[in-house]
Amino acid sequence: MTPNTKCKPAFSKGCFWDYDYDKLDMENCKKFIISRVLSRGSTGDEKMLFDYYGLNTIKTEIVKVNYLDKKILNYYSIVLDIDKEKFKAFYNKAETWI
Repeated sequence: MTPNTKCKPAFSKGCFWDYDYDKLDMENCKKFIISRVLSRGSTGDEKMLFDYYGLNTIKTEIVKVNYLDKKILNYYSIVLDIDKEKFKAFYNKAETWI
């Protein structure tokens, strides 16, 4: 079954508190959705994400994300067995907001 034929996961409100999640297209916005859920979601959200997109899609999209917190990047580098230097976010260092 492809992602387009599955029901849209019901992620925690905290993942998309500043967006209308119901209006997000699961295919066209998958990089954004994956980065948000892996950065802000619960373990239940993470499971729904992996069930919906699958491991290969998540591995393909997460390395394209412009910014990830260092801890998130390190964690998913280990969990997904991807060298940190493969992540675009590894090279895009954001300055701390004060």
